[in-house]
Formats: sequence, C-alpha cells, structure tokens
Amino acid sequence: MSNKQLFKKILVPVDGSHSCLHAKMLAASIAKKFKSKVTVVHVASHEFMHPELKAQYQLPHSILHKVDEAYLQAGKKIIRNAEEMFREAGITVDSKLVTHEDPAEFLLELIKSEKYCLVVIGNRAESQSERYSLGSVTEKVARHSECPVLIVKQKPKVEKILTAVDGSKYANKALEYAVELTKSYSANLALLHVEEDKLVRIGGPQVMDCLGTVGECILKDASTKVQGVKFDKMLEYGSPAEIIIKVAKKADVDIIVVGSRGLSSVRRYLLGSVSDDISMHARSSVLIVR
Repeated sequence: MSNKQLFKKILVPVDGSHSCLHAKMLAASIAKKFKSKVTVVHVASHEFMHPELKAQYQLPHSILHKVDEAYLQAGKKIIRNAEEMFREAGITVDSKLVTHEDPAEFLLELIKSEKYCLVVIGNRAESQSERYSLGSVTEKVARHSECPVLIVKQKPKVEKILTAVDGSKYANKALEYAVELTKSYSANLALLHVEEDKLVRIGGPQVMDCLGTVGECILKDASTKVQGVKFDKMLEYGSPAEIIIKVAKKADVDIIVVGSRGLSSVRRYLLGSVSDDISMHARSSVLIVR
C-alpha cells in the first residue's frame, strides 16, 4: 500500500475543545503531506436526547426543542470554524453535522460505512488534573474503530516518532505507518521492543538471556522493514505499557505508534490492551494502527 493510500480519507470529529484544535491542526498537516481528503464531523448530542432520560424527567417538548436548537446552533459554529481552518490551509474539506444520542456509536458506524483510512481526534482533557486522560467518546472510538486512530494530546509537532515492535502483524502495520510519517516529516524514528517482565521473574537470568536474543531478532527483523529513514533501536524489559510511556516521556516523543493488538499471551504477549494503557496515560499523541 502506498503512503498516499494510508491516509487517503481522514475523519476529524470536532467539538470546539482545546484538544480538538490541536487535532484539527495535526490533521491539516497530515492532509497536506499526503494529499488526503478530509471530513469534519460534529455530533450535536446532549443527555436529554437519550430516551430513558426523556422518560425520567418528562421535560416539556418546548423545552427539549430549545435545548436541541441551542446545541445545533453551537454545532453549526463549530463546523464553520473547522471548515475555515482547513480551507485556509488549502485543504478541501467536507462536513457533517448530525444529532445522535450516542456520539461514539455514530462515529464508529460512520467510520465503517464510509471506509475512512484515519481518524484524528482530540483526547478531550477537561481539566489540568486530567491533562492526559481520554474522554469517553475518544476512548470508545480508539478501542473499537475499524481504522487507525490518532489521539492528539499536544501541539501538532512531528519531529520524534516512537513505534513499539513485537513481531506481530499489527506491530508490523504500525511500523509501516511510522515509517511513512517519518519520511514525510523528516522526523527521528525509534524502534522499541519491550520484553514482559513476568517472564524474567519466573525464569530468572537464563530466561532473560534467551529473551534478549529473541528481542534482538525482533528488532533486526523490524529494521529490515525500515527503508529510507534513519532510526534507533531499543530493547527494554518490564511492563510494556509502562516502559513505552516512560521511554516516550524521557525522549520527548511527539507520536507513539502502536498496533492495536500484539502476540497472544500464550506465546509472547506484548501489545494489545497495552495500546489502551498507552493511549490513556501517555502524554505524547498516540496512533493506534489496525
């Protein structure tokens, strides 16, 4: 698959939040690099759209209509601002404004039906204390989307990229995305393999020596898939999510690229629910590849 096809159609959910602004800026940057088609979507939703709450509170129709109208008007403004930003960047953009009781469900169905190649979405931090946390919509989309999801957590800078490798097909696909981004942005790329610390604790030094050999083989194999860019290799031991987050923080990485799943726990569990932990707790932006 060519680099243009990797990012051919980009979906950008917008909601007017600060993290959404960063997502729009990074989406615009990627779209310019890869000549992508961009669609911005806003889901005008509030809790009283849910049938159970409507029945529970029995608000008058006139009140519900006013609330709906207020959310729609706010949504129109959010869409206009997003359209203007992409057009000013010279990017053709389509837009969708819809009402739906569950934004995550609507976005997931849209991703599936329209066959988007990438979703770029803000992490929806609401306060300083939750600076790197995910909003519920972002979390659901990242976990269940059929296409890669880029969760944007900081200003759109792509100078340092870290990708986790474990020999699985998902990690190999993530590596493909990491390489294309590295090429397009002339960024620095690091390949990281983390061996599960449980295996070391159970087997002791002899197992660790064996795992080190296996880890080096995985990194060597990943290296053969990296063409046209300079990169570093790292082999670490410990809890995969914790190590990946720690390494990314220390190196001030801009984007962590991970596969949505790794090798099974019966063989050599590495990535998988690990990608959930990374997307939840890393301060870097995170691209989850399927």
